[in-house]
Formats: sequence, C-alpha cells, structure tokens
Amino acid sequence: MILLDSNIMIDYFRSRDSDLAKKIDTMPAAICGAVKAEVLHGARDDHEIDDMLGAFRTFDNLVSDDYDWEGTGFVLQTLRKNGVQVPLADAVIAFTAMKYDIPLWTNDIHFKLIQACYPELRLYEDSANDS
Repeated sequence: MILLDSNIMIDYFRSRDSDLAKKIDTMPAAICGAVKAEVLHGARDDHEIDDMLGAFRTFDNLVSDDYDWEGTGFVLQTLRKNGVQVPLADAVIAFTAMKYDIPLWTNDIHFKLIQACYPELRLYEDSANDS
C-alpha cells in the first residue's frame, strides 16, 4: 500500500490516460482526508467534483481520529523547534503515512523537510515519473 499525496492525485486527474494514471490504477493505493480536501479545493466545477468523489471511492481511505490530530500537533511542534515550517495539510499527510507505516508518493519538497526530522517517513520513489 502507498499513500498518494495531493500533487500526485492532481496529476492523476489531469490525465486519466497517462502512464502515471495507469500505474496508480494498478497499485494498492490510499488517500486520506487531507488529500481529498486539497484536491477538491482545486476543482473547477461540479462535474469535476463529481468525478473526483467517484474516483476517491476507488482508493483505500485512511481515516483520521483524535490521535491523528494530536500526533500532527506533535509533528508540527517538533518541526517548529527545528526551524521547519510546513502547511498543516502536509503535516497531516506525513503523520498519516507514518501512522500506517506506508510510503508516501509525493513531489512536494515539504516532505523532504519533514523527513529530515522524522526519518521514519518513507517517501516513494517513482523513477518513471519525474513530474
């Protein structure tokens, strides 16, 4: 299982016929609430929202609870103590990947910063996709 970050999901939606989309469709992939929110935020119209909501159901959904919000708070506090600032959503996504002990597929540099403080955050490397 692999957790898909918002930027990977956005690329997935932009071109459902791409090699990236075909690869994602054949792998055990998951998303979480923060990814859903970020992706929906960029929808251009109701048709696109409906398409996204339908596609979300094809992925495993990693649910959040109070533990996740507390854990995310600890991650943010540790990062702040180390001079690192990242968006809240990125901290939630990183914590989710660590909680479920699965790699995160992302192209966002913030996760390398998080990984510097939390080496247990595993980042998926896709050699075929350099987007």
